Amino acid sequence: MAEAQPKLALYGQTNTPFTEKCRRALVFKGLDFELHISRGPEDVRRWSPVTGLLPVMTVDGELVSDSTNILLRIEELCPEPPLLSRDPIVAAQQRNLEDWADESFLWYWTEWFRLSAGAPASQPSVWSRLRRYLGARPHRARERAQAELVQGLADRLRDLVNFLGSRPFFHADHVSLADLTVHAMLRTLRGNAIPGSARLLTEQPTLVAFMRRVEAATGGSP
Repeated sequence: MAEAQPKLALYGQTNTPFTEKCRRALVFKGLDFELHISRGPEDVRRWSPVTGLLPVMTVDGELVSDSTNILLRIEELCPEPPLLSRDPIVAAQQRNLEDWADESFLWYWTEWFRLSAGAPASQPSVWSRLRRYLGARPHRARERAQAELVQGLADRLRDLVNFLGSRPFFHADHVSLADLTVHAMLRTLRGNAIPGSARLLTEQPTLVAFMRRVEAATGGSP
């Protein structure tokens, strides 16, 4: 007799890449789960008492925090279809790309919102150099820093095109945790999270086609 699936519940926030990649992983595995979307800070505190961050997942009541840990726990629960290659070298490449995508795009969003709020960039040397160049005009310095940020984001998209090459998915011929993570980040850009990011994405048809392939394998476009 087949072992009963544990009760799974995913708790997250709407339109966030970290929740999205976990949701798609569960769909990809064909697992039944409940999805709970936060309506405010009280939900976050109640659902994530350890880190205060979402998403989290419960497995028969056991709390799993952090989107990467959630993906790995899903892989333990349901090894097929795999989210990591059976080849340890390829699996390491997939893990590295997943981490790179998480950290890189989160940095750009954090910097954009920091600059939009009028705060200095997190790299003081860049900010002070801009201020010297532009004199006592902080709004011009902010605009210049934002423009440099968007250019950097375009560079990261080109990096992804190079990483993907001619393969349908990153480092493999099927979806992995790296693909779910990259797709979730690109989906947020498609929503123009940083003004101009949707346009940057449309300029990379390789990535647009990649997103369609991931969506075809993981429940379609929401």
